[in-house]
Amino acid sequence: MNASPEIFRAYDIRGIANRELTTEIAVRVGMAYGTYLNRNNIRGRISIGRDIRLSSPHLERAVASGLASTGYDVEMIGLVPIPVANYWTWKGDFCGGVYITASHNPAEYNGIRFRHGDGTGYTEGNIEIKDIFFGEEIHTPSWDEFGKIDRISSERVLEEYQEFVLPKFSKMEGMKIAIDPGNGAAAGVASLLFEKMGAEVKTINNEPDGRFPNRPSEPSAKNLKGLSEMIENGDFDFGIGFDGDADRCVFVDNKGKVVKTEKSGLIMAKNILRKDKGPVLVGVPCSKIVEEELKKDGAEVIWIRVGDVFVCELLKKHNAVFAMESSAHFFAPTLTEYFFDDPFVMSLSLAEVVCKGEIKLSDITEKMKEYPYEEIKFECPDEIKFKINEELERKFIENGYRVETIDGVKIWLENGWVLLRPSNTQPVIRMFVEADNEKEMEQIKNKFTKELKDVMKTYLKE
Repeated sequence: MNASPEIFRAYDIRGIANRELTTEIAVRVGMAYGTYLNRNNIRGRISIGRDIRLSSPHLERAVASGLASTGYDVEMIGLVPIPVANYWTWKGDFCGGVYITASHNPAEYNGIRFRHGDGTGYTEGNIEIKDIFFGEEIHTPSWDEFGKIDRISSERVLEEYQEFVLPKFSKMEGMKIAIDPGNGAAAGVASLLFEKMGAEVKTINNEPDGRFPNRPSEPSAKNLKGLSEMIENGDFDFGIGFDGDADRCVFVDNKGKVVKTEKSGLIMAKNILRKDKGPVLVGVPCSKIVEEELKKDGAEVIWIRVGDVFVCELLKKHNAVFAMESSAHFFAPTLTEYFFDDPFVMSLSLAEVVCKGEIKLSDITEKMKEYPYEEIKFECPDEIKFKINEELERKFIENGYRVETIDGVKIWLENGWVLLRPSNTQPVIRMFVEADNEKEMEQIKNKFTKELKDVMKTYLKE
């Protein structure tokens, strides 16, 4: 099998479609997953959903074929947002699930994600599946024990999801919501949910298109300019931008300003904490305003590593009521009954806060403190980025810094902090910097950019 080990990442498989990730490889992935389930005595049916990428239907069928060849029955649910696919796996009689997506990566990429029967993702299991893929011990039952492959309409799946989610929220008549699904899996779904709640909705980029013709899949402030302009020129309570597979949402306030993820998370966390007490989990790249604000409510803040699959495990471990990541993943198990992230639930939750409080979103967020903060990407080959991380950790500890190694290397400073973290999904090392003021921000950024580049030069020469 001509597959690179590099496509197997921390919590999914990802590569350029028809180059690094072919249908032949996808069949083998399905066989490896089925073998893993059989080895671990996990029995039952598997659900498979997909995003809007041009290669996704082909990869969906390929993985289904591989799984069925190992004796597992498969139900293909087609094009639905990933939280809807997770919901379907969670509520049905499935022992696992698969979702075909490359999340926020460019259109030429695709990927494969595995799901437990409760809809949450795999962590350690991915390593075993990788070992099986590159080994020879594929489970091959006899010719009459092949699994069945069934297909169910995505419309039915979406209807049942709506019937479960919408009764959790109050009606929203009079609200005006702007939505930009980015031509991704949320297209047509997010707008329908709000319309069913009585809100008036206006959209852009609301047609599914795996080429992402109007903006990149990543819902960054730069990519949401069209949504911001629509709000500035209209009369809206707020706007929502989604990524390609619809597991992340970024909010834009009533003035057209993109809201920092931590501020959106704080609004929702504080709302939940009024009813449900418990720890709040916060990804290590998040701003320190989260801890400062939640401590006022007496909440315990637990800093955690990046990755939605890891967050789900830690939500269960700590019995937490909420979790957030700076990349705009939000988790609210007390609202949803499940542990995976769901941006539709989060969007409806934020809308309910604004609607019930009869207050502008900008009035809430502008009162919140904000520190200078920046994220910078440094291109770095996959094969050396984790070695560089180890060297940075060693170097900073030797230099006497207060170092946190939950995920990457975070250095706490008197006037702020810096996090250097290898990406789990791209050949990139990310730097996150926050400081008490702009001057100190530049000083920290310049100093640690040099530290990183010096170490990178050493490894690039080897």
